[in-house]
Amino acid sequence: MDSNEVVDLFSEIVPQNIDIKNTSHGDSDFRETLLVDFGIEKLVIKLSSNGFTDEKHLTMWERITKEYSKLGYYCPQFIRAIDGTFPTVSYKGRKCIAWGEEFSKYRSAEELIKTKFSDTKLVEDGWYSFLEDAMIMDARVAACHFDYTNLPSAYCMFETFDASDKYDETTKDAQKWLDIARTLPEKYTAQVERIWNNWLRARRQLEKIYHLLPSSVFQADINDTNILLDENGTFKGVYDFNIGGREVYINYIVRQAPYVSTNDIYDGLEEDDVFLNRVIHALDIAKKVYSFSDLEKEAAPLLYKCIRPLWWYASRELKEILVDEVKIQHHLDKIEYEQTREIDFAKHM
Repeated sequence: MDSNEVVDLFSEIVPQNIDIKNTSHGDSDFRETLLVDFGIEKLVIKLSSNGFTDEKHLTMWERITKEYSKLGYYCPQFIRAIDGTFPTVSYKGRKCIAWGEEFSKYRSAEELIKTKFSDTKLVEDGWYSFLEDAMIMDARVAACHFDYTNLPSAYCMFETFDASDKYDETTKDAQKWLDIARTLPEKYTAQVERIWNNWLRARRQLEKIYHLLPSSVFQADINDTNILLDENGTFKGVYDFNIGGREVYINYIVRQAPYVSTNDIYDGLEEDDVFLNRVIHALDIAKKVYSFSDLEKEAAPLLYKCIRPLWWYASRELKEILVDEVKIQHHLDKIEYEQTREIDFAKHM
C-alpha cells in the first residue's frame, strides 16, 4: 500500500500534496508521518511499526486528548479511518498501524523559537516561560487521578513500556552503567560494587511503596518540540502522545525534570546541582495546583537516588573517560555523593 492508498482509508477527497516525514528510531521502531494537503484543509496521518503502538495504545492516546481538552488545553484530536478503525496496513514492507490527527492550529514552541522569537527565545529567568504553564497542566492532570487505563507511560518503573523490553527505563540505564563500570581496573571494583548496592537498596525501599503512590494518565513528553503556542508565545496545549500513559506523578516529575528548562538541556547538567534544581523547580511549580501526599514526600528522595546517579548520561560519560583515571575517580565519587546526600524535598512539596 502506498501513501495515496493510506490516505484513501481516511478521506474520500483526493489530496493535492503529501509530504512524508520519517521519524523512525532504528529498525525496530518504524514511524512515518504523512502531511496531507487537500487544499481546503489538511490532515496528519501517522504510521508505526513497533512494540508499543497498537489499537489499545491508540485508544488510550485518543482518550488522553479528550481529557486534556476538557481541562481547557488544546490537543489535535485523533481521527479514525472512514470505517471507524485504526487500520493495520502493509506499508513499505512493514505491517503498520495507521491513524489520523487533526492538523494543529498552533505551532510548536521549537518552531516559534527558531522563526519568531529568535531574539528572546521565550526565556525568562533561565527558563522557557511556557514550560511552567505546561508543568501546571501536568499538575492539574495529576490532581484528576485519571484511572481509565493500565497502560504505563514510557517513564514507568517496575514494569515495561514496550513488551520487548527486559527492564524499565530507569533499571536499564543503571544496568548499562554497571556493565561498563565492571570493566574498570580492579582498584575501582569495591567502589563500583558499593554504588551498585546503594542503587539496589534504594530501589528495594522504593518498591515497597511505589504502587501506592498517586498516579494519573499523562501525555508524558513535555518539551519544546511537543508544546503548542499561539503567535504571541502563549502556551495552548500539546501534541505527540506516543509515550503517554498511566504514571506515578512524582516519578514523572523526577524523570522529566532534566528536560524542563531551556534548549540548553544538557549544558552543565552534571555540575553544581543543575539536575536537582530542575527537580525542585518542577515541585515548586506543581504545588501551586497540586497537593502532594505524605507518601509522595517519602518517595521523592528514593526516586532521586534511583534516577539521578545512574541515569543514561552516567554510562555515556563513563564510556568517554575510560582511560582517564582522574576523571574516573571523580565520576565515581560524584555518583556516590548523589546516592548518599540528604535532600529535603518535602519543603518544596
